[in-house]
Amino acid sequence: MEKTVHSFEIINERIIIKRIDKSLLTYGEIRIPNYLRDFFHFHEMEKHDRWDIEITYNHTLYYGVLYLDDYKRLRGKLRWGKELTRELRNTASKYIYESYGYDIREENAPLLRIEKVDRLIFRADVIFPEEVEKDAKEYMFHEDKFIYGVKARYELDPDVRLKVLKIHGVSCGICGFNFEHIYGDVAKGYIQIHQIGMEDKNLEELNLEKDFIPVCDNCHGILHRSKEVDLSVKELQQIIKIQSELHKLDK
Repeated sequence: MEKTVHSFEIINERIIIKRIDKSLLTYGEIRIPNYLRDFFHFHEMEKHDRWDIEITYNHTLYYGVLYLDDYKRLRGKLRWGKELTRELRNTASKYIYESYGYDIREENAPLLRIEKVDRLIFRADVIFPEEVEKDAKEYMFHEDKFIYGVKARYELDPDVRLKVLKIHGVSCGICGFNFEHIYGDVAKGYIQIHQIGMEDKNLEELNLEKDFIPVCDNCHGILHRSKEVDLSVKELQQIIKIQSELHKLDK
């Protein structure tokens, strides 16, 4: 279920995408249109209710609030504090404000991915469409070199990569590693894509949610390390879990 309305894109019942704009970076809030009221459970809200929410961004917990400012039409706002606004401004400003001397184009605007973990608990990521395309071109440029995990043809497709990140976010789906969290701005938006499905399938036969997963370079390399048999995602997740438990016992 992928639907774009105004500056929002509805990926599924758990995930929406909001194009980041000056208003979001200035006021630290999003006006929620009527067609997203069910996503935020506004139909359960009384006139003067204010629901405290949690938002995890870049491995840090922030707090916000949901409230109705138009009770009759069930339209409201999602607002967060200065700390999260500052973080989003730091990471996205150069793509939004002309003063940075950047080529401002709507298609370059960063995307705020909001995933509903629970009714009042959300996880946020920022996706950079231009960086996704640049990374794909960089892989293609070095295709003559052996790069672990960049063998499947659709892993190099920038359109596929962007759609997969909208669904899954920009952290490794196996170990949870987030490049920007560790390396800062130089790594913002960076992540690889692993194709789980068979490589001989046409794109129309693949399910972007089930057949692809974002992965860090380390996990991607291990997935493809053996030329005879590739590890599965579940197998590698289990290995990491077992190793983590063993390290705890050693301590």
